[in-house]
Amino acid sequence: MSDNLRHWTRFEDIDPKFTKPITGKDYSGTSPNPQYVIRCLTEMFGPVGEGFGWTVLADGFEALGETHLHWCRIQFWHTDRANVFEAYGQTKAAYVTAKGFHRVDEDAPKKSLTDAIIKAASQLGVAANIFLGRWDDQKYVAQVNGEFRAAENAPDRDVLDAAKEVLTNADTLDQLKAIFVGLPKPVKAHPEVIKAKDARKAELEKAAETPQPDLAQELGDDIPDFDAEPRA
Repeated sequence: MSDNLRHWTRFEDIDPKFTKPITGKDYSGTSPNPQYVIRCLTEMFGPVGEGFGWTVLADGFEALGETHLHWCRIQFWHTDRANVFEAYGQTKAAYVTAKGFHRVDEDAPKKSLTDAIIKAASQLGVAANIFLGRWDDQKYVAQVNGEFRAAENAPDRDVLDAAKEVLTNADTLDQLKAIFVGLPKPVKAHPEVIKAKDARKAELEKAAETPQPDLAQELGDDIPDFDAEPRA
């Protein structure tokens, strides 16, 4: 099976907590937090400069009527510096607002570079479903948010393993019940813990149904006959 989507599927949906609605534009949408995008790339490839990075190939200003754009073209690389591709970013550097005020953005070059990096990351799959339009469906976004929140509240592996071990070692059904009831809600709601509890319950119930051997039969002649007359 092809593994061409190995990077794409890693972060095609990102944590909605690190996004915000696009405002002040002629279009609507969702914008990912740039620093969170860098974090995703770091998880995928390693620290910036070691596992991924970029080089600014060119940048400049372009006049479009009363608006001046700053643009930036970068060469992005990952894994190996031979794995390269280009991406563009742009920002309004000077413009007239809807109310007729002239605005100059001194951070335009920085924003253009950030825009180019986010565009490059999206081509690797980071926040891809935002750019594919799937996040236009609020039900889908709510589902994604629910999955991230559930993962955020999930117990650690060590906690789960400890809970399963203590359940497995329960000696009686009453003890098993007491242990399970005393577990924190996120732990006892976990499928692995529920499975361990149910398995031990079945074992204890089966053991309770199994007839126990008569003690006298088990010990045989080792039990003295107290009614018999003493031997001379």
